[in-house]
Amino acid sequence: GDEASWAELIRKYQRLIYSTARVLCPEPADTADVFQQVCLELYRRLLHLRDVQSLPKWLIKVTRAKSVDMLRRRPRTTELAEDEIPCDPQIETLERHHELEQALEQLPERSRRLLNHLYFSEEPLSYAEIAQRLGIPVSSIGPTRARSLQKLRRLMQSQ
Repeated sequence: GDEASWAELIRKYQRLIYSTARVLCPEPADTADVFQQVCLELYRRLLHLRDVQSLPKWLIKVTRAKSVDMLRRRPRTTELAEDEIPCDPQIETLERHHELEQALEQLPERSRRLLNHLYFSEEPLSYAEIAQRLGIPVSSIGPTRARSLQKLRRLMQSQ
């Protein structure tokens, strides 16, 4: 973790962080603030990152979270200009997505990993492949999925 390698990581992923932030925070000043927050978070967590392959995915997740936080902190305007289109449904969807990510993080590791493989994985896996990766019998995937979804629903309702 020396300064040169950190700067190289920032150069390498600058476009990814900026473009992700710009989708949620189109104001240039907000995008720059989110970028700085993500860079700070990367600097803090750099020594604890185990899997460099998952770094882009982690950066996107952190950028989304910081962007949503930025939108939440912004004071709500009471009057809209005629040319402004309210985007509350979009923000609510992003907030709900953020709440889902937080609820998933609270699940036991096996439940979280199973749900990630079943619903959020970029590559579709068969039950046999998931069972092999988790080290569990194929027959336990269905019941574990049901229990995990039930726990997830409870967590989402309590938020």
